[in-house]
Amino acid sequence: MTARRAIVIGGGISGLATANLLAHDGWQVTVLEQRHQLGGRAGLLKAEGFTFDTGPSWYLMTEVFDRYYSLLGYKTGDLLDLVRLDPAYRVFSPERAPITIQSDVEAAAATFESLESDAGQKLRKYLQRAEAMYDLALNQFLYTNFEKPASLINPGLLKHLSLIPRSRSLHVYVAKQFKHPVLRQILEYPGVFLGVSPYKAPALYSLMSHLDIKQGVYYPRGGMYEIIKSMEKIGTDLGVSYRLNTEVTGIDVDDSRAKSISLVSGDTLQADLVISAADLFHTEHSLLQPQQRTYSEAFWKKAQPGPSALLLYLGIKGRLPQLVHHNLIFTSDWRSNFADVFGGSKWPYPASMYVSAPSRTDPSVAPTGQENLFVLVPLPAAVTHNEAEQTRHIEQYLDQLAVAINAPDLRSRIIVQKSFGPSEFAEQLNAWQGGALGLGHTWMQSAMFRPGIRSKKVSNLFYVGTNVRPGVGLPMCLISSELVRDAVKATQ
Repeated sequence: MTARRAIVIGGGISGLATANLLAHDGWQVTVLEQRHQLGGRAGLLKAEGFTFDTGPSWYLMTEVFDRYYSLLGYKTGDLLDLVRLDPAYRVFSPERAPITIQSDVEAAAATFESLESDAGQKLRKYLQRAEAMYDLALNQFLYTNFEKPASLINPGLLKHLSLIPRSRSLHVYVAKQFKHPVLRQILEYPGVFLGVSPYKAPALYSLMSHLDIKQGVYYPRGGMYEIIKSMEKIGTDLGVSYRLNTEVTGIDVDDSRAKSISLVSGDTLQADLVISAADLFHTEHSLLQPQQRTYSEAFWKKAQPGPSALLLYLGIKGRLPQLVHHNLIFTSDWRSNFADVFGGSKWPYPASMYVSAPSRTDPSVAPTGQENLFVLVPLPAAVTHNEAEQTRHIEQYLDQLAVAINAPDLRSRIIVQKSFGPSEFAEQLNAWQGGALGLGHTWMQSAMFRPGIRSKKVSNLFYVGTNVRPGVGLPMCLISSELVRDAVKATQ
């Protein structure tokens, strides 16, 4: 009997994870990746002895990874050498001393108390509710396709709906409980990792603070790309085939079924099942005919993108002991900065930014005595720029960073400098509006309101990744792959 043939378009983590699950179920799976390496946003860059993760850098939601690996017969420890980071991260703000946040409730409470009277006890209560909301999300929302109305009225969900804050936004919810501006920033900023401003993020996303403060922040030795390597290892063991430098030009549909995949080379690959882990807009507008699209022009006109970003990969001569593994650089004018990033059209300056220094934890990612820095500056989606303008802004952000971390000679110590910006997101990853994350997690783009994983026009076409349920981030992509696997099984 001939094995059923599944084609996965896109070799990012969601595509790799889905390919593994399908292969485990007996499908003959081929992954098509247009770039020279697997990983998508979670890529790898090497230069002059430095090893850079090109995208995701936070390892959170450990139980999601554990669950995924266990489905395929592995333990996380068999594949990744995880280190729990202590501290979790450090916050730099203008005119204030850096604040270090530990992945420990009592230590974090003491830090909060030192800045605002009674803030320690308030944080304990905040985190208790955050944990309850996280458990609710994990058990009732994230692993649900929302394809049946009954999924919304189950007793487990109805019993705990009162946990969800009624505040209009994460900002309002936090501001009601804390007065100190930096404490508010610490609790509001996680919304950015979900592609939404804290002024628009649902207060439900306060659950993110449970992850970094109580559950803990981890790091796989060797870098985040070790996760991609683990996916490839599993896939190889299961017989998954990988084709790099392979660009897809179309999904060929006949009688409402995908029959084959057309490649830029002119080749055609037959398929019984097609999974697109590519950008959703690109899939529907570049690979399908108009009558085969699930999401209309009207949908995309109303859709709210997450931010784009400028990513800098810096090799630094000498050490930067003022940094820890994860660092957040905040601006004073918080509201204005978010207005520029979410809904604006210009490069924000000064800008809040995120800086990862994995060499503080892992000596293997930089030459001895030197530092590896990954800098992320959130930008508006579809921001316009040219090469000269981007270069000018990079210089501004590097100067801002040097002041923020008290390293006045930072720019003179740069040995390696690479960048990845909005145009690269659009050109290399086919990202809608040059976005770094995908659709933002507003209320109307979360849970049952987020695009689904099944094409409504092509019966054997499924979508997986950041733009569909459940959403943004490596753990969400793993969950998305499970949702697709389950939906495919249901059609057999």
